[in-house]
Amino acid sequence: DPWFIDQNNVGHLSMQNGLWIRKEGSTSQIVVPNDDSLRHDILSRIHEDPLAGHPGCTRTAELVRRSFWWPRLAKDAENFVQTCDLCQRNKALSGKGHGLLQPLPVPDAPWESVSMDFVVALPKTEGGYDAVLVMVDRLTKMVHVAPTTSSCTAEQTARLFFDNVVRLHGVPKNVVSDRGGQFVSKFWEALCKLVGMRVNLSTAYHPQSDGQTERTNRTLGDMLRNFAGRTPSVWDTYLTAAEFAINNAVNRSTGQSPFFLNYGYHPALPVWRELEV
Repeated sequence: DPWFIDQNNVGHLSMQNGLWIRKEGSTSQIVVPNDDSLRHDILSRIHEDPLAGHPGCTRTAELVRRSFWWPRLAKDAENFVQTCDLCQRNKALSGKGHGLLQPLPVPDAPWESVSMDFVVALPKTEGGYDAVLVMVDRLTKMVHVAPTTSSCTAEQTARLFFDNVVRLHGVPKNVVSDRGGQFVSKFWEALCKLVGMRVNLSTAYHPQSDGQTERTNRTLGDMLRNFAGRTPSVWDTYLTAAEFAINNAVNRSTGQSPFFLNYGYHPALPVWRELEV
């Protein structure tokens, strides 16, 4: 590739086991030769991996860069995603939200403030689920999701929140939800009872949603449509894979993936292990 004539374009290179390795900070990337078929195969296998969830152009390129590098990778990723039939058919058009969103203070620590919302009116599954409870850490943007029903009560929501958030991250200082003050008050009371904490409703923070869960809901919906395809009633079997994919993708507002901000490293996709071999 003529690009490699100028070493300044490439960065530090070294030969390891017959492969050119490029160092970028603490990341080691395999330099992919000028082979359109090989590059397309790498893009395809990473973009279409069930644990990646058919991400957009920028996120696809970022996932590839964690292990591989070649000139004009970003442009190749853009071209690939824009011609992905599944993405074009299933992804919702992004647009401006309705109404003004109230600015919320930035939390001081992970899982101190959690936004909570429901995705409803989904095809009913064999297990009777037709909704998803979406819980998002407002600082790191990490997401936890749980299948439920559209009739989920405040008490049932508290149990799901305990199992998916409190069990892993502790009790938050506040919860952001647009479900209404009465629902949030009952939810918080039920949660306090579960964890054996005295009820203090002043800590239940429930202004208009800040838009975080709405964005997550759109992404989650896109992924479930991609995963379930022509059998939409099995969406619940793909829910954990969708959660992983969201948490492993770089978030635009933080510049890092939620997984990395919580745990300090990037998890490997199965396809990376195969391609590295």
